[in-house]
Amino acid sequence: MPQRPQELVKYLSTPLPQLREQYPPGTGGTGPRSDWSEGTLKTVQVIDDFEQQVKDYLSKQTKEPISPHPNHKFPKFLQEISSVPNVLKAPADLQKCLSTLPLAAVGSVLTALDSDPADFEHDQQTGKAIDGAGYESDGGEHAHATAQPLRDQKTKPWQWRFNKSPMGSGEFHLIKRDSEDVKLVVRTINSSAFSAEDWKEYVVSGSYHYDTRSRASWYWSRSWGATKRLGCDYWVLTDWQRWVFGKFDTPKEHGWVSPILNFDSENPSILQALFYWCRSAIGDTNGYKEELKDVSGSEKLFPVNLGRRSSVKGKDASGTRVKRANESDIEESDVEE
Repeated sequence: MPQRPQELVKYLSTPLPQLREQYPPGTGGTGPRSDWSEGTLKTVQVIDDFEQQVKDYLSKQTKEPISPHPNHKFPKFLQEISSVPNVLKAPADLQKCLSTLPLAAVGSVLTALDSDPADFEHDQQTGKAIDGAGYESDGGEHAHATAQPLRDQKTKPWQWRFNKSPMGSGEFHLIKRDSEDVKLVVRTINSSAFSAEDWKEYVVSGSYHYDTRSRASWYWSRSWGATKRLGCDYWVLTDWQRWVFGKFDTPKEHGWVSPILNFDSENPSILQALFYWCRSAIGDTNGYKEELKDVSGSEKLFPVNLGRRSSVKGKDASGTRVKRANESDIEESDVEE
């Protein structure tokens, strides 16, 4: 049965649900990381008016309801929420929640906007359609709702391909089916590896300097490395509770980052902000416009805080051994097997 059309901005206005966290203690030592010889990042800058930019972009979207592609329907939030973990205990839980809710919803909207009318005409004639959310896996833990067309379709849907980065972090690549052109990468981390204070030190403006003793500095280098490796400029970093939206210039010398948006943000919601950032990455002419400010004279950023650099020794309450981390280690995998 065809799904009814949805008003785009209203559909994406739904806040994300609250999820509790029960990650194991520690930060997961995997060895020193001192070399970043290829790094070209010189300055970073907060997009102070990011939320207003999202609102302005949404105000330009059609007010008419749009129909989902017959094979890539809009996820029903209440139904999908019941299928995801309500407690985040491991990176796989976070990845499952991301792929099922915000990524699938935004992917289906992106596909709907790019749909070829011929697909709708053929569907009306045959009545054939498969419920799918436009999500694809290339070998990650969770392959969620991959659409399997019963017929040739002209539309190339937008999909999220799960991947493990070379250093183990989970990430999702925004691509079109049958393409390897990554437009944006969503990178994941958990709060046991990146604290609220680390987030504050991450979202700053000023001269960048690489220091593995600062988690914020280290993770800027990781975001830089991901976009360099994938050949894209746009990125997102999230632990579900907090989200930031970022971009690098083409020479990878300057980085922009949004203020932190909480999972339950409204006006704009996380879904609306993600939609804006994805459309900007795809090349929408109404999307994000770079504004380069001279931030080189700002105070020194990324303070060293050795008190947040180490894991707890010994065993946790369950009796599992926990690693002592190297001062630079912030990986998601915290517990020794």
